[in-house]
Amino acid sequence: MMDVPGLESLCVEIRSALLNRRQRLAEEIGRHPRPITACDVHFNRLLEERAALSEEIGRFDEFIAASVALTAEAKARIGVCAENVVCP
Repeated sequence: MMDVPGLESLCVEIRSALLNRRQRLAEEIGRHPRPITACDVHFNRLLEERAALSEEIGRFDEFIAASVALTAEAKARIGVCAENVVCP
């Protein structure tokens, strides 16, 4: 079984990677030329990927929140608590 500090560190790393990817997608979407509705495949793919990442972050946050291996303090440090939920 993994020690709790190692688990906490891993969770922070995973969550940060997901949030960073979503931020990079948001920046790319912001720089993208104005799309023609339903015709811009690349733009639509970016939107779909951003939505999928938001769902993945939500599932990950639910997983961490339900964990019995992490204390409430560890969960707060990871960023999974009601006050720190990052909305899509």
